[in-house]
Amino acid sequence: MPDFCRLSLKTRAHGIAFHRFPKTGKMRRQWELALSRDGYVAADRTLLCSEHFNSEDFDRTGQINP
Repeated sequence: MPDFCRLSLKTRAHGIAFHRFPKTGKMRRQWELALSRDGYVAADRTLLCSEHFNSEDFDRTGQINP
């Protein structure tokens, strides 16, 4: 897992996407805990790059997965 994410043309060219934290609830807290940073609380506009996820974390079926 990378130490940080930087949005740039280079990252997009390498297929790295950026994802906004869920707005509220249990899923948002799971994302925060998964970063393994003591006391981390994401801001409303915080993004994570796709390098922080495993391939099985993505739903590529096109269906919405709650």
